[in-house]
Amino acid sequence: MKTLMLIMLFMVSMVTSATDVTGRWTGTIMDQFEVVYNFTQDGEKIGGSTIGPDGTKIEITNGVIKGDDISFTINVMGGEMPIKGKVTGDTMKLTFSMEGNEMPFELKKEVKK
Repeated sequence: MKTLMLIMLFMVSMVTSATDVTGRWTGTIMDQFEVVYNFTQDGEKIGGSTIGPDGTKIEITNGVIKGDDISFTINVMGGEMPIKGKVTGDTMKLTFSMEGNEMPFELKKEVKK
């Protein structure tokens, strides 16, 4: 009975633990544009910011992470841009839509030195 309870507790903890994305993530879009995202996390809620093409700070809104699924929105030139994807370890594989085309990009978590 104790063994069964331990197994159940372990399984529940594995299911409910969200991936922690807190920190600085960097990558490129279309192999041309360098991007930096600074994520904050409170449970399944994601926040933070990135820097726009003109150098202004853009807040991350509507951010959610459930397991390895992540989604959030940024405001680009007055329009909301939803971004979604998967987190695996220190890598995020994300997509956003531009003029009806899905644009994939990848972010890597920076390791503190």
